[in-house]
Amino acid sequence: MPNRNRESASSHLELNSVPRNEVGADPVPIDIAEHVPSGQALKDSEARYRRLFETAQDGILILNAKTGAITDVNPFLITLLNYSREEFLGKALWDLGFFKDIEASKAAFRELKDKQYVRYDDLPLETRDGRSIHVEFVSNVYGVNSTQVIQCNVRDITKRKYAERSEQQLGQAQKMEAIGQLAGGIAHDFNNLLGVILGYCEILEGQPSLPESTRQTMIREIYKAGLSAKDLTKHLLAFSRRQVMQPVFLNLNTTLTQLQPMLSRLIGDDIEVVSVPHDDLGTIKADPTQVEQVLMNLVANARDAMIHGGKITIETANVDIDETYTRQHPSAKVGPYVMLSVSDTGVGIDEETQTHIFEPFFSTKETGKGTGLGLATVFGIVKQSAGTIGLYSEPGHGTTFKIYFPRHDESPVAIRQEKAKPVPRGSETLLLVDDAGPLRELTRRLLEGCGYTVLDSGNPLEAIRIADQHKGVLPLLITDVVMPGLSGPALAKRLTATRPEIRVLYASGYADDAVFPQGKLGANCAFLEKPFTRDDLMRKVRELLDSPLRRSVA
Repeated sequence: MPNRNRESASSHLELNSVPRNEVGADPVPIDIAEHVPSGQALKDSEARYRRLFETAQDGILILNAKTGAITDVNPFLITLLNYSREEFLGKALWDLGFFKDIEASKAAFRELKDKQYVRYDDLPLETRDGRSIHVEFVSNVYGVNSTQVIQCNVRDITKRKYAERSEQQLGQAQKMEAIGQLAGGIAHDFNNLLGVILGYCEILEGQPSLPESTRQTMIREIYKAGLSAKDLTKHLLAFSRRQVMQPVFLNLNTTLTQLQPMLSRLIGDDIEVVSVPHDDLGTIKADPTQVEQVLMNLVANARDAMIHGGKITIETANVDIDETYTRQHPSAKVGPYVMLSVSDTGVGIDEETQTHIFEPFFSTKETGKGTGLGLATVFGIVKQSAGTIGLYSEPGHGTTFKIYFPRHDESPVAIRQEKAKPVPRGSETLLLVDDAGPLRELTRRLLEGCGYTVLDSGNPLEAIRIADQHKGVLPLLITDVVMPGLSGPALAKRLTATRPEIRVLYASGYADDAVFPQGKLGANCAFLEKPFTRDDLMRKVRELLDSPLRRSVA
């Protein structure tokens, strides 16, 4: 008899009131003979009880507490289980076939006598004609004259159960539909990008005598298509919350100020951007790049909603979410937050569209005008950062997105703004491990081209042997995350045990929580998202090599 819940002793199934010490407490066995009236009043009382018993829309069984034999049963339960009254009377519960587990029912009866009260929120039964039903089952022990009896109340929840199952199946069907939509969108966008890459490669290979300027133009188009594919995978990882986070303590006002020039380039001259920063803004903990991505996507979405110009207002504030808000927004939690709000004076969003607004590849734009991943990306980043997002909009009255990041007491770190610099170089010896041969070969060429000596392998166990045989210092391991035989983090753990000087750069296009719990890295580690450019790789390598070693290791 599964799904027991004895914490709530009050039952809406009970028709025969049983005194209790307090609300929710176990019933107190009493002798009803001490409280019943006499004469005509007694007859009237019995008649009222009998009428309730016979007309109740829940099943009621009365048992002898000593033997377990059924002494009475009401019409509702007779109809529900399809047994006759005669088949019930004098039988124990386990003598009838509606309990599938006889030993469990005997054990429950013994427990009932000991504890005076048993409740099952979902008890499977079987009717005489073989139908399966689900019931709520509540039993109480009380005294009648000098006899202990058990009253069992049975409520049929089969329809509710099947309704819940139907809702689950509908939810699963909707998930499958969303996956299909996602796969279709990915295939469409990637096929376009691959068409550009493959087509220009064929031309370059088949026409070696092309003018150099033409060749350079084609190479740039291949490069642009590759960057677009990289951005698409980044959107997908953000939506699926599989990005590896590198969070720091941030002040959103600082982020907004640093991003202002880029936002100005993103929108047209006919749109006014107004910033309303809070003077004493709290600190959040998030990945700076992801926060910038959220802002860029929200501003781009606002721009597209104002085809004839308008106004975008970006606001920050300290807020405290209370229970009133959480009742309306179940995904939110009570506590202190920092709000980031982006409002526009555009066309607004109707209620139907709002229900789909964060779905991947859902877009109100015409075909070819957008991937439909912008707001899905925002949603994924916010959730991965332990935040919540709200949408407020009416057709013709603009739209406001409000994002709430948990507020922290720590001071924000200073985020360096990268300036255009030459590609950094080095002369250290590095260990490169990646089971993808062509990519490992490319990475080795890039590193050697910038002065590094590279020891490389496609097998993690072989890489350990190479490291053991190397006599000099090995300051950096560059490794894929998911590899056959040994994962990147497991390889790093093995190597750092014998080489405390080693730092680790993980390079991957995907990382599951099983590899990086909550998307977090260990000490002396960094993450480089695939596909990466030469500049991305060299800057990250140099950054790690120049950073001080911390005591704990990955």
